[in-house]
Amino acid sequence: MNDLVIPEEVSDLIKIDKKLMDKINSRLPEFNRAKSMIGHSTSQTSYSLQTMNMIDSAPLSRMKQCLSQIRKKYEALQEAYFKIEKVKLEIKKLGKKKQTELTDVLIREKVSQIENISFSMSNAVRQLGMFQNMYDSIKKNHNIPDDWTEADYEKQEIENMIKSAFRLGIQELTAMGRFTNPCVEWCEQLGIHPQIAEQRIRDYMQATNDKMNNGEKVTVKDMYYFLDSMVEEFGEEWKHAIKRIGLDEIGATEFMAEGQTRPT
Repeated sequence: MNDLVIPEEVSDLIKIDKKLMDKINSRLPEFNRAKSMIGHSTSQTSYSLQTMNMIDSAPLSRMKQCLSQIRKKYEALQEAYFKIEKVKLEIKKLGKKKQTELTDVLIREKVSQIENISFSMSNAVRQLGMFQNMYDSIKKNHNIPDDWTEADYEKQEIENMIKSAFRLGIQELTAMGRFTNPCVEWCEQLGIHPQIAEQRIRDYMQATNDKMNNGEKVTVKDMYYFLDSMVEEFGEEWKHAIKRIGLDEIGATEFMAEGQTRPT
């Protein structure tokens, strides 16, 4: 079935008034044009602000999110490509058979499948390019060298985890007025006493409320400054945790990946 028009035989099957069908058909080209523009499930704005900004606090961790998305889009392209190749083979086999009305319908159905898969591939390619741009932008704006390694990534993980733990604490105190078990456990895993962490967050939230009550402007940058200050205060506390566990270091430096990690 042609994507730009609903055939008359379909109209006959569903018993719809011809004027209504003509009206629907007249607007299908715009539907197909619009679908090609924003037919994907998630907007680029949503990817940029919700996926890249809020999940991780460290630039290399956000770059990891980009790499994960690039891999997903690339695998989707691979899957779609081989699916199309299989459908082409099916069309070729049908073409060798004795041509009947049924084989003609089957061939047209397969061609339509290729058109639909190709549309999905176009979206995947654009999103892949978008995440490549995000990756390059984050790397450039944080002066991260092209040849960063797994060791570089691990160095920034403590900062990222501390900020994430305190961000979770803010969310929990805002929503429920207390720390839940996951937040308590996360703090302990980082060598941070949970009650101290909770008190720091309560002090920050009280200071924020005082500012708002006094008519002072409060923005999300205030929270960023608070999270930065928590890294300064608790950035070395993880050493207590690994000492108690019995580890000499986090991970194993000698087994970390080396060399160029920029995606090609």
